[in-house]
Amino acid sequence: MFRGSFEWLFSFSAAVYKSVKWTLAAVMGFIAVTLFTTGAIAAEAVLVHDIAPPHPRYRHFYEMVADVANRTSGMLTIAINPGGKILYPGQASLDAVRSGRVPLTFVNSAFLQSINPSLGFINLPFTVNDETMMKPGVAERMIKLVQIYLEPTGLQVLGLMRGADTIFVFKKHQIRRPEDLRGLKIRVAGPGVYQEIVRSFDADPAVIPAIEMGSALERGVIEGMITSPGGWGKNVLDAPNGSLVPGLIFYTYFFIADKSWLNGLPAEQRHALTDAARAKVTEKWRDMQQDDLQLISTLVARGATYWAVPADGLAPWKKSVEGVTQKFESAYPEVIQQYRAIAPARNR
Repeated sequence: MFRGSFEWLFSFSAAVYKSVKWTLAAVMGFIAVTLFTTGAIAAEAVLVHDIAPPHPRYRHFYEMVADVANRTSGMLTIAINPGGKILYPGQASLDAVRSGRVPLTFVNSAFLQSINPSLGFINLPFTVNDETMMKPGVAERMIKLVQIYLEPTGLQVLGLMRGADTIFVFKKHQIRRPEDLRGLKIRVAGPGVYQEIVRSFDADPAVIPAIEMGSALERGVIEGMITSPGGWGKNVLDAPNGSLVPGLIFYTYFFIADKSWLNGLPAEQRHALTDAARAKVTEKWRDMQQDDLQLISTLVARGATYWAVPADGLAPWKKSVEGVTQKFESAYPEVIQQYRAIAPARNR
């Protein structure tokens, strides 16, 4: 029943990749001529991430890469997950940058808690949402706030990416109430607040990288997963039942650089990378939201089951997780105050 949707997702990703690939090829062709005639030497940086293909975010990655190459006339190019392999899933991608093995990563915000636990505020339930993040200046202020806590670590935040308003997906279970999660083993993308949210429903969280969650479901290690629409599309054959609790767990990704490497770049390249990250990632929040909505609609049209908690039905969900937020606010009041100062009142 779902074969068509699965093939559609790969076709969609292939079409996106082909379009961006030809754009990038044209840019690089021009750059090659320029470098030959000027005698300039180009440098290549490696960017790693753990978002398993196929996924709608890949288009934005490659558009950013093309923009960097264009802005620098090829003096700075970026190779994303060289060889097409995810070598550094989850925490490993952040560790790879901190150790100097690679200079750039897109990392799920859950892993920033390993550097400074205050940064768990980003992952609190019913905190980040589309309405707030699309207001002018909010994303940039969020980047600056996170940078305050990363400053002593030698890392630099270059961009903020919409991960997803995540979905509970299961093979057999259909989630309608908080009680429906009781006793279930559920995949989460990272440690910390995500785990605490799942435990608040008397469920058992398992931190599993995106590239492994399909096999974990097949082997019975988990019964369901919390994932993005892109992650659901990849696993819809085995987990056709999707349920959204708007705002409960909102994935965000931060574009992180090794600060010493970044500062070693010529100013023109450094500014080009920062500007491309803002233009092609941070400011594309609405486009990413639409990509996800389109994908969900397609999966449903091809046989998947999808249900979203209505606004007037969120109260029991918020009641279940209020202890998670209260505990965090008591432990880290300063960052909560800072966040409330940059975010509109809806988020309070």
